Amino acid sequence: MRLLFIVLFTFSFQAMSIENQGNYPVEEVVVFGTRPGPELWKVSNGENILWVLGTLSPLPKRMTWHSELVGAVIEDSQVLLFPPSLSVSADVGFFQKLSLVTSAIGIKKNPDKKKLKDIIPADIYARWLVLKKKYLGHDRGVEKVRPIFASNKLFEKAITKIGLTNNTKVEKKVRKIAKKNKLEFITPTIKIGLKKPKSTIKKFKKSQISDLECFSKTLDRLETDLKTMRLRAFAWAAGDVSQMKNLAYTNQNKACTSAILNNEIAEDIGMTDIRLRLRQLWLEEATKALTNNPSTFAILPISNLLGNESYLDFLVAQGYTVDVPK
Repeated sequence: MRLLFIVLFTFSFQAMSIENQGNYPVEEVVVFGTRPGPELWKVSNGENILWVLGTLSPLPKRMTWHSELVGAVIEDSQVLLFPPSLSVSADVGFFQKLSLVTSAIGIKKNPDKKKLKDIIPADIYARWLVLKKKYLGHDRGVEKVRPIFASNKLFEKAITKIGLTNNTKVEKKVRKIAKKNKLEFITPTIKIGLKKPKSTIKKFKKSQISDLECFSKTLDRLETDLKTMRLRAFAWAAGDVSQMKNLAYTNQNKACTSAILNNEIAEDIGMTDIRLRLRQLWLEEATKALTNNPSTFAILPISNLLGNESYLDFLVAQGYTVDVPK
């Protein structure tokens, strides 16, 4: 039931932003040449080590990423640990899958054929129109889409326009090096099976989502965060973790993810407390790898490494030593 998963989780716990104050033109973020990215977080359990690369999205489209340190550490490791993931599936036959695809058509649209202007407060909708004109032009179809999906489309178009991309290819490169060196791949995954997928899709299409906060915070970021976003992208490319720590921003993704996870559909299929469960699953795999392997290489979004909700703080609490790059 991959289609439903893709639609419901367009927002994968990562994101960035945009702004264009006054009448100044938006400039592309251009980073030429090879960039190393940040140094690695180091978690020690006696002589065993877990190395963690903090990834960031979006990054400049034209940037080439390569780190000799990362390559050397992967070559010396036994395991590659990926970020935690969620898998939603349905055990159905071929013709049932075709039926599900058909029933999922229009799943992103607002219930009862409502348009954004019918469900968004006037002051927020006025801001939407300004940004929509700037980044989406005269797209009429987006007016029929739920706020959470409409704001995500706006966001993606905006970052593309200034030369950024969420397709950073960093993880792809790490995977390639690890595969070449025959590392064991571990992806901590929570699997959820849909017992009545067609019924679930129909229910979602009729249900209301509390996504106004997601919509509003996305507009906030598109209006105010371009400069910081660009600095953050440059800081990651240059490996300046200290600067990234100081570049605070309002992340709309938490609100957008909550809009989906707090929906009654999510409760019906067992996705409550999914963030905590995913974090706990990753920590279990990390501690297991630290116990069994001299060297483990891991990838995590840098948002999971910085701030008050760092995954590694939980490892420190368990007695592991964590060295943070500067």
